[in-house]
Amino acid sequence: MTKKKVSFEDSLEDTDFGLIISSEGELKGMYMPAGKDELDYVPEEIVQILYQVYGMDINTDSATIH
Repeated sequence: MTKKKVSFEDSLEDTDFGLIISSEGELKGMYMPAGKDELDYVPEEIVQILYQVYGMDINTDSATIH
């Protein structure tokens, strides 16, 4: 099997979200699809991942959005 390296943005579809995590496992930011600039549009499943894994509440904690 040949492995093909695909860029982060090329791997996303128009409605996908992405978490940016450092090599140490630190959450660095979140990519949101175009037109979804408000935190109100973050799916509940992602909100739960952020809270359960990182203890982050996106409604009250600061965040970097790309």
